[in-house]
Amino acid sequence: MSEQNKAVVRRLFEDHWNRKNRSLADELFAPGSILHTPDGVLSGLQGATDLFDAYATAFPDFHLTIDDLIAEGDKVAVRWTFEGTHRGPLAGIAATGNRVNVANGVAIYRIVGGKIAEGNFAWDKFELMQQLGVLPAAGTAGV
Repeated sequence: MSEQNKAVVRRLFEDHWNRKNRSLADELFAPGSILHTPDGVLSGLQGATDLFDAYATAFPDFHLTIDDLIAEGDKVAVRWTFEGTHRGPLAGIAATGNRVNVANGVAIYRIVGGKIAEGNFAWDKFELMQQLGVLPAAGTAGV
């Protein structure tokens, strides 16, 4: 079962996110899925699509690299790196044209019946905001 669940997450990263196949949300996420992100809690297929749209709009060339993928039972943990160029709005921040690279993002998915029922995400949003230029770079805040 763990290998099948890992395949779901690989498909999420490679086919949905990296190939920008928005329509796969119906196949990958359970209708009642819950996604806990640094941006807030998103629910259902609409929440999954909203997350995709937000980052695909802000970073149309983004790419996620799977650095580690581990599964046990109904859970799959993935450590990833996000790269992209900020070419559209993100949470009210106008496009900066800055290239970002945020490493060590982590997601833990719960897979039920071959679909993502729950996702818990953590990424360094502070680092992302620094790379976008909306927060001071490390060591420049006068702390």
